[in-house]
Amino acid sequence: MISGITWYDVLGVLPDAPPQDIRTAWQMRQAALQPAVLAGAPPEVLPAADRARQVVDEAWGVLADPAARASYDQEIGFARPGEGLAPPGRGPSGPDVSLGPGWSTADEEALEPYSGPPSHVVAPDVTGLFYSACMEVAGRLGLHVAPIQLTPHPMPVDGLVVGQRPAPGERVHRDKTLTVQVWHPSEPGGQSRA
Repeated sequence: MISGITWYDVLGVLPDAPPQDIRTAWQMRQAALQPAVLAGAPPEVLPAADRARQVVDEAWGVLADPAARASYDQEIGFARPGEGLAPPGRGPSGPDVSLGPGWSTADEEALEPYSGPPSHVVAPDVTGLFYSACMEVAGRLGLHVAPIQLTPHPMPVDGLVVGQRPAPGERVHRDKTLTVQVWHPSEPGGQSRA
C-alpha cells in the first residue's frame, strides 16, 4: 500500500464500515474507472486511471475478505468496539493534580506529551486516488490541497487525481499546499455548453 494511505482511504469508507458499504464503495469506484467513462480523457488521465484501478482492486481484495480485513486492521492499529484493550488514558488531570511528594515540576513536565507534530512531512503519492481520498490523506498530514480542475464541465462525481506538486516523497513543511490536478468525466453534452 502507498505509505500513509489506507485501503479504507482508497475506497472512501471509514474503518468501521459494514461489508455492504465497502462493496458499494468499490462498485462506485469501479464504475468511475470503466473504459466508457474514460473515453475522450486527456492522455495524462489514463496512467492515473490504471493505477487507480489497481489500488481499488487491491483494497477490495483485502477489505472484502473478513480474515484479511481483520489482519489488516490489526496491522494498522484499528480495533473495533468490544475488541482488544481500550486505548490508554491520560489518567487524572486538572490543576490540582500532581505526582505527589518527591516529584518536581520538571518531572511532571517531562511526562507531558510532545507539543506538536513534526514540522516536516513527506508528500504522499496521491496520483491515481480519488479526490476525496486525497483530501483525507493530505488533511491527516497537515497539508492543504489546491485542486486544478482539468474538465470544463465535470459530472458531479468524485474526481481522479492525475498529477501533483510537490512530487511524491519530497519532504515538505506541514501546512504547505499540495496542488493536485483533478479529472472528472464530462457531463453529457458538456463540451458544447458555453
